[in-house]
Formats: sequence, C-alpha cells, structure tokens
Amino acid sequence: MKALVLALLLATPALATPALATPADETAIRAHGVEWVKAFKSGDIEALMALYTPDAEVALHGKPKLKGIAAIRGYFTPLLKTPLDADFLLAEESLVVDHDTAVFMSKYWFTIRTPQGEIHDPGRSLIVYRKGADGVWRLRMDIDQAAPDVTYPPPPEAK
Repeated sequence: MKALVLALLLATPALATPALATPADETAIRAHGVEWVKAFKSGDIEALMALYTPDAEVALHGKPKLKGIAAIRGYFTPLLKTPLDADFLLAEESLVVDHDTAVFMSKYWFTIRTPQGEIHDPGRSLIVYRKGADGVWRLRMDIDQAAPDVTYPPPPEAK
C-alpha cells in the first residue's frame, strides 16, 4: 500500500504539468489565421465556418456577442455576399498552448477599400482555439477590441 501511495505522489506533479506546445500545434494555429483571412477575403462562407467550433463565441468591438455557429454564419453571410477589397494583417503578441486549448493574442489592421476611400480598423484580438478529437485546431472564442496602441500604418512584421 505504501508503494502505491508513493507512486501516486510521485506521479501527481507530472499529471499537473501542462503539455507543451509542439511545433506542429503552433504552426497549425498560426496557419489558422492565414486561412481565416483567405476565406474572409474570398467570400467563402463554408471555408470560414469550418474554422469555428459549433459552440464558438465571437465578440467584435461595437457589436453584440455572437454565440454558436448559426449566429456567426448569420453575421458573416451578408458581409461575404460580395467579397471585400480588403486587407487583414496580424502581428502576433503571444501564443500559449496547454493540452487541447490555445490562446493567441495579436494586433490587427483591417483595411477596406471602397470607392469613397479606405476604412481603417486597427485593434487587438484574443482568440481561444480548441483542438478537436480529429486533431484540428478550431476557433472557440474571438474577442476583438479597439486599442489605442495599435495604429496605422501597420509595422513591417504584420502579415
């Protein structure tokens, strides 16, 4: 019995230690942002929705929170009817991965070109990703906000 208790005590710290991100996880999460921008700019609502979990939540600054894939689809579908002449650049600030959850914070610069001129929307985004049973990382929560320290023009590291 003492041996079993000792074994459990020795194993406990290992069980409590967060799993480190693998390079493949970090690459997949960073690629997710590129795929999101590609789907958004091309107006591909199906590709965009495939990047979200069914229970995703999105809180865009100045907008009510969207909860669930149906609400998110309802918000983006009219916007994507006519693909926008837009750029969406990101500059990563941090990425933390723990088991099947990842938190990604970045600055962003969203530019829409219209016949009347450019519309600039810079800010900061906090995204929570969840890794599915299929091994694919999907967006679970996305919170965007205006940020006084994110201004135009975007820096060279923004991609």
